[in-house]
Amino acid sequence: MDILSQKYFAKHQVQQQSVVESAIKVVVPVYLEEDDLPVLLDSLSDALAKTRLEVELILVFNYSEQASETVKARQHRLYSNIDALSENLPLSLRVTKLEDYNVPKKHAGVGHARKVGMDYAAWSYAQQGISNGLIISLDADCTVADNYFKHLSEHIHSNALTGGTIYFEHPLSGTLADDVYEAIAEYELHLRYYVQALRYAGFPYAFHTVGSCFFVTAEAYIKAGGMPRKQAGEDFYFLQKVIPQGNFSEINGTVVYPSARPSDRVPFGTGPSINELLHSGMEYQTYNLQAFIDLKEFLDIKDDLYELSQNDIDEFTHRLGGRMRSYLMNSDFFTALKPIKDNCASLDVFRKRFYEVFNAFRVVKYLNYTHTHFLEKMPVFDAALNLLEQGFEQSVDVFETKELLQEYRLMEQKQTYSI
Repeated sequence: MDILSQKYFAKHQVQQQSVVESAIKVVVPVYLEEDDLPVLLDSLSDALAKTRLEVELILVFNYSEQASETVKARQHRLYSNIDALSENLPLSLRVTKLEDYNVPKKHAGVGHARKVGMDYAAWSYAQQGISNGLIISLDADCTVADNYFKHLSEHIHSNALTGGTIYFEHPLSGTLADDVYEAIAEYELHLRYYVQALRYAGFPYAFHTVGSCFFVTAEAYIKAGGMPRKQAGEDFYFLQKVIPQGNFSEINGTVVYPSARPSDRVPFGTGPSINELLHSGMEYQTYNLQAFIDLKEFLDIKDDLYELSQNDIDEFTHRLGGRMRSYLMNSDFFTALKPIKDNCASLDVFRKRFYEVFNAFRVVKYLNYTHTHFLEKMPVFDAALNLLEQGFEQSVDVFETKELLQEYRLMEQKQTYSI
């Protein structure tokens, strides 16, 4: 085990089991997934059918210290039934079961379960002396395309990636009520609009942060300090530590199909957003495009900050619109930037380290600030259509959310965004 791994696992307890030698380890939190888990197993089996890959599927059964006896019984029963469900799996798909039970209330949730599974995966690779072992994050209510493992393995290793995101599509039709699919179309359009708007603005770390659709190497996972123990948003926080490591890319040649089901299992994210839309009957409200236009104006002249003295800050901000200027002057941005700026030997170094300060967290703070004080959020259909027509100068003839979403899906599939 290398020194970096030794230091990490000295601080993070791991459920140690017999090491399964595999090139790919897939981590899946499991919570009341009796119906979905067999479907996932079938999907992963199909994706392995035409490969020679060895895959370890790490299932993390979890519940909190406040779980009811009914929940506990269901989880224990499903844990026991996995052996029978696994009998028909291909030999190349090895299942490892981990228990994450009675988790304290403040930590209980998908983030904690993901951490338990990914810590175990990284530890297993460390035992084998494999630093670039692939750890994939997936959810139990997903399915994947038949080329999932083949494409990921080939693309990741041929490009020496440390991490990345995997293209996804929520189902837009099926057995659920029509308004559920309309809600998921609006929410997915928001996700894609947000990422594309950040790219339009010139923010380099503009990637999706969906928990079921990303991967990292074991080394990158440990360098990032592991998965945080959050009840929701753990994927966002974690990836903001992985992306700046570089060699991070989208993979758009295969697909993850997340569930469209409404849910209240986590405080925010896909499930709660769908629930809120269904209950409100309103169209999804997203960030105003003008906020990203203002952000682009700022990022376009960020290089001028490199040689800017403290006395020239006021002059610099007056080159910007009032909304952006207000945020910069009323936040700690310039205070936080100064030690970074003072310790950059060149403009190229400054350009990279600038985003240590103006990172994804600060982008969210800026967007919330400008919408609190200046701008109103707008219907996601209008915002997404405006971005295509004004930002990317694309003329599209669409009238429904699903049609516009399809335009965004096609646009992303044609891209291979990486840093």
